[in-house]
Amino acid sequence: MNWNDAAEDLLHQVLGQTPYPVREATETRLRGIAEGIADDEGKQRVGVETVIIAWVRSTPEALRPDLPRLMEKFGLDPDEYRHLLE
Repeated sequence: MNWNDAAEDLLHQVLGQTPYPVREATETRLRGIAEGIADDEGKQRVGVETVIIAWVRSTPEALRPDLPRLMEKFGLDPDEYRHLLE
């Protein structure tokens, strides 16, 4: 499946915050979730919104409270994604 450049950039930003020993496994997991979401929605390409959904879904519940701070760090407005964090 194709990924747009902005989605790839966000994925790499997320991976940059991931501990090195689990970075490769995290990338594989995030790509799989994002591509599955895009496929379920009938999309041919993974976009930023899909990466955000995959990121939130794959983040353990205990770590989710930190996601709004990271979203801001990546230039995203966490209020737009609050519904995903609840």
